[in-house]
Amino acid sequence: MVMSSDLDETGLSGVHWLPGGARLVAEARAELPQKDGLAAAFSALAILRAAGIAVSDQDEVAVAAGTVRGSAPLPPGAAARTDFRLPVPRDAARAGTSAAGIAGAIETLSDHRLAVVPVTGPWRTETVFDLLLELWDLPRVAVLARVDPAELGAPDTPERALTDYLDTGIPPLWTNRWRPPAPHHLLVAGARIGAEGTLLSVMDTYRELGVDGVHEQPLEWVTAALGTVLLVADADHASSLARAASGR
Repeated sequence: MVMSSDLDETGLSGVHWLPGGARLVAEARAELPQKDGLAAAFSALAILRAAGIAVSDQDEVAVAAGTVRGSAPLPPGAAARTDFRLPVPRDAARAGTSAAGIAGAIETLSDHRLAVVPVTGPWRTETVFDLLLELWDLPRVAVLARVDPAELGAPDTPERALTDYLDTGIPPLWTNRWRPPAPHHLLVAGARIGAEGTLLSVMDTYRELGVDGVHEQPLEWVTAALGTVLLVADADHASSLARAASGR
């Protein structure tokens, strides 16, 4: 198992990136922010582009996934993005993107060069940690997570508090101020492992959340926030994804 923690194109140090995680972050940052209601499509677009697959924009992914847009408050300081090229339907009562829809979009738009394996809860910190460890043996992998942002910590939690958590295992006091009424999608791209705590590095969909969209979250809080997780890798490694999912 190789876990890279170099200061790379992400501009961050001390993070053990999942295989391909640094490029995934770079592709996502280049696309920031998500278009309104397209968090899942934004994350899937980054996965596809990081795998070298040409996709026009978030709209193309959203239409393929059957996304229905709703209305939700933006994170503090973020601006709306409504430059839609394709007609993505909007209906507050049906808003969202299903796990099956986004998985199908990734596989279809990649011409089945990528495989997607869904993993559902209930979640425990041990199973989340072990699942991520299993994925480090793959040459390239992406983890697209559906989360409840209310369960996460503040994306701007001070570095000193994060370091203290790594040393002591005591989570920081700062809670997330952004609490949309519906679930959100983001990418789990890496981790920092300390003596007593583990931070997961997540790539979010707005530049204002963290450092150009990247923030670190205690493993316990990500576990509490998790809904369905989609594991994505090259189709040749679909069986490895399935084994990782079944072993949780």
